[in-house]
Amino acid sequence: METSINNYITELNTGILVLDESLKTQYLNPSAQSILDTSLSASHNKELKELFYEEPDNYENFLDCLNQRREFAKIDALLFLKGGKKLFCDYHIKPFSNDYYGEGLILEILNKEYSSQIKERLRTQTNQEVTSAFIRGLAHEIKNPLSGIRGSAQLLSQKLSDNGLKEYTQVIIRETDRLTSLVDNILGPNRKPAFESQNIHLVLENVISLTKQDLIDNKIYLSKDYDPSIPHINLDIYLLEQCILNLVNNSKESLIEAEVLSPEIKIVTRIIHQEILDDGPKKTVCKISVIDNGLGIPEDLKDSIFFPMISSKVNGSGLGLSITQGIASQHNGTISYESQPGRTEFSILIPLGIESNN
Repeated sequence: METSINNYITELNTGILVLDESLKTQYLNPSAQSILDTSLSASHNKELKELFYEEPDNYENFLDCLNQRREFAKIDALLFLKGGKKLFCDYHIKPFSNDYYGEGLILEILNKEYSSQIKERLRTQTNQEVTSAFIRGLAHEIKNPLSGIRGSAQLLSQKLSDNGLKEYTQVIIRETDRLTSLVDNILGPNRKPAFESQNIHLVLENVISLTKQDLIDNKIYLSKDYDPSIPHINLDIYLLEQCILNLVNNSKESLIEAEVLSPEIKIVTRIIHQEILDDGPKKTVCKISVIDNGLGIPEDLKDSIFFPMISSKVNGSGLGLSITQGIASQHNGTISYESQPGRTEFSILIPLGIESNN
């Protein structure tokens, strides 16, 4: 029974904290670790004030709940976390007493921002999937007659004796080749993924080695913040390298175009618990983020940034993010972003311990 209860608490989407009689943290479930941006080991025996605080301070309510053995709930609370982050939430405090912890409090936190973000992400993702499916279908229809046009132009070229007229057939062949290449890019990688268990940081280091000199030449500072606890993931190295490389190059080009004074790109990895990728069950995922300090994505492009042929860059093809989204989908994952002037973050989320989508 105790094991099943622990499993239930672990799977909860709400954050659960167990506080002892000194209001020091003894346990956080995975959702609480994600919500409060901490870990079980980093928060153990830490005072509640070291994890978050409120304005006005509500600490006395916690003490009263403990001393008077009463419950307390707060709606629409704003918690200030370490690092300047803010959390809009509801929370509920309930006293408890048992042989293991003694007396203390159970704090349950519901992240209200997370719920609204998930709904918006699923809505946007659905719209993107419908539009992308239509565009891919259209690309297939365009590609089919191109080989016929090219073949006919080649046959015509062989029949013509006039070199001037032959040059026109070469124009047709070159342009059909260009259109075929464009359609292939819209359709994404055309080879079957080769999945194998790999360290995600090996992939990232490969990308860094490919882009390092280019970033140095453009005076762009590159930093990294890896989570060493991330286990090996079932992935296709070539495809995921292309995926991350697209994001790093997008950040580089946006920084150069914006002429940012101190341009910086940061690559971050984290494990995120209780993440919703689709309409299915919640998953533990590896989150790979590429962050830059550019001008951000224009408001009029935010809803369509993953569509083919859409780009915020002057000379952009608009295919990079569409391809990146397709590769993430092949790994049963997804891609999301947050953007405002001075900080843009693109994140690839890949589930752990899940068979990839071939």
